[in-house]
Amino acid sequence: MTKKLLITIVVPFFNEQENLGILFDKICSFIKSRSKEKYEILFINDCSTDKSAELIKKLIKKKTNFFFYDLKKRSGQSGCFNFAFKKMKGDYFIRIDSDLQDDPKDLTQIVNALKEGKDIVLGVRKDRKHLYILLKITEAYDYFVRFFFKIKSRSFSCSMLGIKYKFIRKLHLKNCDHRFLPLILVSSRGAKLSTVSVSHHHRLFGKSKYNIFKKLVFGFFEFFRVYIRIKKGEYDF
Repeated sequence: MTKKLLITIVVPFFNEQENLGILFDKICSFIKSRSKEKYEILFINDCSTDKSAELIKKLIKKKTNFFFYDLKKRSGQSGCFNFAFKKMKGDYFIRIDSDLQDDPKDLTQIVNALKEGKDIVLGVRKDRKHLYILLKITEAYDYFVRFFFKIKSRSFSCSMLGIKYKFIRKLHLKNCDHRFLPLILVSSRGAKLSTVSVSHHHRLFGKSKYNIFKKLVFGFFEFFRVYIRIKKGEYDF
């Protein structure tokens, strides 16, 4: 009998109590529709101050393939990724937002592309619901990547993505590196990039964690910092 692939879905969260119950149900529905793979779901709490942690612990109590982890200090998305890289047992890593702006139904496209042999699969949002200024910042970032790295892709900005585990093995991200993860893996570890179109929804509950001022002021500084690290080989195998 052929061994089933094990796929790790990672859900970092911070103060998303209104969204997590709905997301949990949607992920459960997705898993039920997939009989040819095995899944483990890692909910990683980045020191929430609301009732998010209590809710998830209650929801997953009888689920053997759902796991909850509490980070000891605020670590951001990059810290959550680093934690997941060490804890995951899957052949593939998939990340999805906890704010319901990503649609778990689109996990089907990500998984199918990975099973076809893709190294990295980005879920490119076909109709982004962000503010105009955020859309322009994203366009500028994509331009910088194409110009400095000569990598062709529809976009390098996404929150839903899938990666073969071998490309993130022993990888340690520094602060805010998660935003550049596809770029890091393509440039430093030889991964090949592919994209699929995914849905994007308006946030219905809770507050966005994006700070437009910080993204505008520090975003390009972070880009060039990662650029230097890549050129120095800091992310190489």
